Amino acid sequence: MCPGSTRTILTEAISAALVALYGEFYDHERTTATTYINDNIVVCVLEDILSTGESQQIADGDSSDVIDGRVAFQNGAEDEFTAAIERLTKRSVTAFLSANQTNPGVACELFFLDAAPAVAA
Repeated sequence: MCPGSTRTILTEAISAALVALYGEFYDHERTTATTYINDNIVVCVLEDILSTGESQQIADGDSSDVIDGRVAFQNGAEDEFTAAIERLTKRSVTAFLSANQTNPGVACELFFLDAAPAVAA
């Protein structure tokens, strides 16, 4: 298998894992994701992240409450997100950052990885 296709399989697996976690935690399955990997950085961009309840809160003018809830969620779910990335990349996550936007409903999950294993010459 060429390195390009290995990377595609990995990015698709990461996207699927994070979409599954979002579905589990937010009880909806419409979120989509695209993942990018560059050296020691994994970035997953998720779209259509808002639950029905969150969409209603935003319509009612409570978008700051939605963001506060998302921040609390990320603090509580960090271990699950990190474990998924470590399992799939076979590398340790050294830092995890998350950002959310309510209009449109998008999120960015950013993972910093330890150094890549040395490649045998």
